[in-house]
Amino acid sequence: MPVSPVVPARTRRGAPDRRRGAVTGAGAAAATLLTGVLLAGCGSDEEPAKVVASPEVRVRTVVRQFGVASAAKDYQAICDRLIAKTLSDNVEELGLPCELAFKEGLESVRGASLRIDAVRFAGASKAFAKVHTSAVGQAPSDDTLELVLVGRSWRISSLNAPASSVPKPVQVKFW
Repeated sequence: MPVSPVVPARTRRGAPDRRRGAVTGAGAAAATLLTGVLLAGCGSDEEPAKVVASPEVRVRTVVRQFGVASAAKDYQAICDRLIAKTLSDNVEELGLPCELAFKEGLESVRGASLRIDAVRFAGASKAFAKVHTSAVGQAPSDDTLELVLVGRSWRISSLNAPASSVPKPVQVKFW
């Protein structure tokens, strides 16, 4: 099938339309066909490319989820998805299941909020998140959460890591 050249669109008075990209006839049909061909891959059986978040974004996401779950009193999510087994085991050594221990610790907290001030890494599998927390009727607190990489997920392994374990930021000097 022969393809006709792109024909400029015409205005109401019959003059060529000089606007950029204004086409009709075969030109418009070709543009539609090209768009269809380009979009044809969208419904293919191949898996779409996955966007992989940076380690810092992933750490911040877990810490943010911890803040939301704490405020929502979703102790099951905290114990199942957000904390490391080592922290869960430490909590359960006190004689309470993880969920019940967090419930007792957070039940009276109202209007809780958490702000992430900084994230630092100690190697590829350990991170520290400096956080500022506040709640109604309680003094604000600045703490450092320790996170470890478990498989492909970051988990909170300590709710108050000692400041001495947090790596210092690297400073590069240029002359």
